[in-house]
Formats: sequence, structure tokens, C-alpha cells
Amino acid sequence: MVFQNPDNQIVASVVENDVAFGLENLGLPSEEIRKRVDEVLSLVGLSQYKRSEPHYLSGGQKQKLAIAGILAMEPRGIIFDEPTSMLDPKGKKEVLDLIINLNRKGVTIVLITQDMEEVLLSNRIIALLKGEIKFDGSPERLFSNFELLEKLSLAFTKTGELVHMLYNEGVPIPKNIIRRKEFIDFLCR
Repeated sequence: MVFQNPDNQIVASVVENDVAFGLENLGLPSEEIRKRVDEVLSLVGLSQYKRSEPHYLSGGQKQKLAIAGILAMEPRGIIFDEPTSMLDPKGKKEVLDLIINLNRKGVTIVLITQDMEEVLLSNRIIALLKGEIKFDGSPERLFSNFELLEKLSLAFTKTGELVHMLYNEGVPIPKNIIRRKEFIDFLCR
């Protein structure tokens, strides 16, 4: 699991030692630990910081370090608990790109988020209200159901908000347009 605040899961005073921590607890041989640490630091773009102290890293770099520590253990799935909420736009994009890349490589991702733009990256959404599942389906199904979004007190995406306004004003626009590119394509037709 990767937490919202990476400082809550960084345990070592040197970047490479932090990545190695979980591997050492698994009892892996030193050579295997060294190999995995180098691989994941390269994957997350932190190789040049391997001997740095984590507190000198930016928020996005710290989040990548937390992700690297988990990746080194070669999980089949990772739960991300609002991993971008404390990041600037650049750090947010880098972490989301990394998460998308991991999923494309076959790692199951559970992304807990309140950011509706991040929700659009999913292929399956489970929306909870007071601990009960109120929706389980695709982004298209959720974001084209204006009434359900309002019932669940979920925000529209930026594009969805515009589609909703136009739809309510009588503009013949399909309710299932939820992404910017789809909206632009619709306007250009």
C-alpha cells in the first residue's frame, strides 16, 4: 500500500536503504536486494538520488520513493490511498504516469481518490456512501448519470460539468461525453 503522505512510510535515512528495507525483511540475498533496488530506482526515475537523504527530496520524489519500496517486493497489486493529494501538478502527473505504466505492465491497481479527473483513468469504479457500495461500473456509466453523481455528492469532471450545463440548457449533447478529447471531437463535428 502507498499512503497519501509518503513521509509516513519512509523509514531509512538513505534512499537506497529505504527501498531495500522491505526486501531485507523478506530475507532476500544481498545480490538480489541490490539488483531490485537499482531496477526500481531506475523505473521511478530516482537512480541519481540513491545515496541521498529522503528529506531532501520533493513531495513527488518522496512519493516515488514510497512506490519504489513497494515495487521492489514485486507485488501483484498495489493500493494507492490518495497518492497525489499532496503533490504539485508536475509531481501529480509523474506519479499518475507511473501508476498507469504499472497497470499496463500487469500490476493490479486500487486507486482511492476524490479527484474525479483521476477517476477517469480507471476501467472500473466502485463508489461508496456510508460504507455501502452505491455504484460499481465504468467511468462512462458513472459520469453520464447526472442524477447518481448528485445523489452520491460526487463532483463532475471539468468536461462533465460543461456537458451537464449544456445538456440542461437543451443543447443536444450526449450525456456520455466525459473526456476532454471526446468533447472537442463532438464540437468539431
